[in-house]
Amino acid sequence: MSGRASSPPARRELDLAGVPCPLNWVRTRLALEAMQPGEELTVRLDPGEPRESVPRSAREDGHLVREDAELVRIVRR
Repeated sequence: MSGRASSPPARRELDLAGVPCPLNWVRTRLALEAMQPGEELTVRLDPGEPRESVPRSAREDGHLVREDAELVRIVRR
């Protein structure tokens, strides 16, 4: 063993408030594709369709998704 502590997975943020569907999913997906497995992307979305469709699309692509009142957190698989 090298004695080096492993670093925690990287976290990135994406503010897509005001970005319409489906462009918000396109930008989210491009950000996820640039990340390594296990890294977390926090996305701020408008309520309504964006808050419904982006998490659904991320789950359909196999990513782990957690939602709270303001943010969507997606862990890349």
